[in-house]
Amino acid sequence: MKFSFLLYALKIKLQKAAKKSADFKEHLKEKNFTLVIKTADGKRGRFFTFLNGDVLSKKGDNTNANVSLIWKDADSAFKIMASGNNEETMKALQNGILKLEGDAQLALWFTGTIKMMMKA
Repeated sequence: MKFSFLLYALKIKLQKAAKKSADFKEHLKEKNFTLVIKTADGKRGRFFTFLNGDVLSKKGDNTNANVSLIWKDADSAFKIMASGNNEETMKALQNGILKLEGDAQLALWFTGTIKMMMKA
């Protein structure tokens, strides 16, 4: 439940930052793609579509996503994502707690976008 709420809050923050900051909105226009963040069992997740500077998001999976961040379980995902610690995220990737499927460059762009959002 906490993981699902965290993903919903991320949606709201991305959308607010896009409305509030012209620089952030311009950054969002750089890429058009869909990213999914979900649990390995598929029970929890949310996809984010970046399209011409807008952020669209819905609960669930998107089989046409360009990149997927797949967490072993919701508790681990919440703990690591809520910490905001990139080092912990890298450890999760190394230890198989987090798997990346698809375009790694888009995943890196997304990570940078989150950092930029926090400043906006």
